Amino acid sequence: MRKALTICSCLAFACLLSASENGAPAGKQERTFRFTYTAAVKDVPEGAKSVDLWIPVPQSTADQSINDLELLGSGASKAVPPEIALEPVHNNKMAHWRLDAAGAKGFVAKMSFLCIRKEVAARDRGKARELTEKELAELSQYLRPDKLVLVGGEFAERADNATRGARNPGEIAKAAYDYTVSTMRYDKRKDKPGWGHGSTQWACDARFGNCTDFHALFMSIARSKGIPVKFEMGFPLPLPDPAKPETLSGHITGYHCWAKFYLAGVGWVPVDAFEGYKRQELKGYFFGNLDAHRVQFTNGRDTNLSPRQAGEPLNYFIYPYAEADGKPFAVEGAYTFSDAR
Repeated sequence: MRKALTICSCLAFACLLSASENGAPAGKQERTFRFTYTAAVKDVPEGAKSVDLWIPVPQSTADQSINDLELLGSGASKAVPPEIALEPVHNNKMAHWRLDAAGAKGFVAKMSFLCIRKEVAARDRGKARELTEKELAELSQYLRPDKLVLVGGEFAERADNATRGARNPGEIAKAAYDYTVSTMRYDKRKDKPGWGHGSTQWACDARFGNCTDFHALFMSIARSKGIPVKFEMGFPLPLPDPAKPETLSGHITGYHCWAKFYLAGVGWVPVDAFEGYKRQELKGYFFGNLDAHRVQFTNGRDTNLSPRQAGEPLNYFIYPYAEADGKPFAVEGAYTFSDAR
């Protein structure tokens, strides 16, 4: 008999840094929906003895409330409760199953929760000031390069050119955003693979890609100019239209990401350069604001899991990740939502 494991999801998001506690306030917009995340192990590599499976678990933050979270892991014969862990560097929460190979084949992990997502609307950006030495130390992890996100070095000249004329942190961040939106274009060309990894070098060379490529470029420019930026990843929801049932419930085909930069005296300010490009009429809005049509799951790049995976750090963590005897292999993921009535 299947048995759901209900997880208490009312714990507040645990901030790593004191400066990180200052976020943009909630706006007026709000959306409530149920979200379902499914990971299915169809086949196990031949000869494997054990399988590890991880999926990200969303947390309540100032921007969203996660309620009624249920996790169910079930194989051919029995339910298997996961281990729940919090990874310390990026503060990502996750569920982990360790299975023998026989029990892993056909294993399905299913997570369901109710999300109340708020619009994020940064205000009072005019109060920005320079970072103090203490703030610089506290926020240092958001100033460093990632494996595919360049900072300084040979990229410094491009960052300087992109922000030429900007006189203070707020203007520099806006120049980085404007440069990204005007330089990049959304495309997923099959004849030119390489997009979707969130690579600054790719963004500079190809000038097209998806949201990860857009925000890699923004992050590189801002960090190179001394502005801390963090990366957030989740899933998008379609804009709701009562005349279109598919916008109120259905399948979600893929992830979405955005960023937040830190302005001393203001706090974390959100940007969505990808949406700013796609919805040009709202380009100004998506610098400093996020709509409520999304849910955040994880933070950061070059992510390790808990317990630690055998493979290399994950470029980012949003889809299910599995290893057979310590070697990564593919599992299927499916994601659905339904607006709460």
